[in-house]
Amino acid sequence: MTAIVTPRKPEPDAERRIQPAAQPTPRPLLARLLRLAWIGRGLWHRVARPLTMGVRALIVDDSDPEDHRVLLIRHSYVGGWHMPGGGVGRGETLCEAMRREVREEVGLVVESDVQPLGVYARFRHGASDHVAVFAVRGWSGIPKADGVEIVEARFFALSHLPADLSPATRRRLEEFLGRKPLAERW
Repeated sequence: MTAIVTPRKPEPDAERRIQPAAQPTPRPLLARLLRLAWIGRGLWHRVARPLTMGVRALIVDDSDPEDHRVLLIRHSYVGGWHMPGGGVGRGETLCEAMRREVREEVGLVVESDVQPLGVYARFRHGASDHVAVFAVRGWSGIPKADGVEIVEARFFALSHLPADLSPATRRRLEEFLGRKPLAERW
């Protein structure tokens, strides 16, 4: 059952203000279990070969016209910085899944200005995934990592991205900025 969330309108520019995120430390046992689940997922994909669909959100903060920022997350079970996102559930549209994943992972409400960037095939680790990426400019709230699956959520200036940005996330940002053509593969 999905709860209906009515976003409150914060004071002007409040949703764009960045609060230093508390650095939750993943619980060691839970982090290990999530890592095991991630490995188990890879094994299942090698055996069953299911076709899956996922979504990612490229959440942009353009409140500073000189240097736009993008929200990135760090997982407890896989290294590097990524865009928030996840799997599409049965009976869910791509946009619904993207909005749900953003709300679950970082606590933001995606309100409007959602533009599809691309759909990418991802065939790693035996998976047959397709991932839809959406550029999001209309959102509210203050990003907060859940401390379990997501251990950190931060905005980064597009001119100062983290060194350990995942390669696929780097490619998507290059495409978004028009520096590279859209690819077919993740």
